[in-house]
Amino acid sequence: MKKVAMVVGSAVLALSCAAHAKDDVVARAGDATVTQADMTQFLQALSPDVRTRLAADPTKLDQLVRAKLATTAVLAEAHAKGWDKQPQVTALIDEARRDVILRSYLASVSAPPADYPSDADLQAAYSRNPQLFTQPHAVRLSQIYIATPANADAATLDKVRKQAADLARQARASGADFGALAKANSQEPQSAANGGDMGFVPDGLLMPEIRKAVEGMKAGDIAGPLQTSSGFHVIKLTDTRAQSVRPLADVKEQLRAQLRQQREAQNAQAYMAKLAGPSAAPIDEDALKKALAAVH
Repeated sequence: MKKVAMVVGSAVLALSCAAHAKDDVVARAGDATVTQADMTQFLQALSPDVRTRLAADPTKLDQLVRAKLATTAVLAEAHAKGWDKQPQVTALIDEARRDVILRSYLASVSAPPADYPSDADLQAAYSRNPQLFTQPHAVRLSQIYIATPANADAATLDKVRKQAADLARQARASGADFGALAKANSQEPQSAANGGDMGFVPDGLLMPEIRKAVEGMKAGDIAGPLQTSSGFHVIKLTDTRAQSVRPLADVKEQLRAQLRQQREAQNAQAYMAKLAGPSAAPIDEDALKKALAAVH
């Protein structure tokens, strides 16, 4: 566990430090090993948010190490038994190799010019498709959530309901700190850590029971407890966001990537048609029929 913690520190705080300890073994199973350098490379490919969560959850990180070790051990065993030399396996390897070469080469000859799309192209695409950049009406909620056990009997449900009702009463009390109550009592870990804050939630993603309650609320109002299929919710409406079209400045890079991807696909189709389209490569239909007949 000490070495695992060292890996996290290197990956999250200073990935380059691993270069000085490439041979440190994090885990071993027989001849198979996972080194600090292996884990640093793996963790470096993850987003900073994921690495931060892993740093705070040693158990989850251990699971990743074991999964990587298991993969390494299986591959070593397969190679030792000559599995990679079996005809059906070599055929799959060759196919995968051809696919990698094809995709990478086609991408190289199909890439749009570096200056595409221009600002005019971006503006035109944005103006043509306003529905793609429309933000739906959304509400920002905070909640205190109390779960109900699966297949709970009436007595258990009543107990949970009373617990939620008591929390709702405390939340409505003068001077109450809803965030503190949520942190201390809510059983939904992600929002509880943020004082119950769920961020902006589009109307269409709200549970029906919560959406109905929110319709008659204004900022600062508290509703609940509201019973849903999984438990009881005490909710506080903190803000609303009207439906709107996001400005071009907010979606410019997203739109640029989409247009480049579309142009690359178009270029690839045109390139392949140039090499093997109807005008470039006529097909001998008689020979094709003979090939088909040979397999029937």
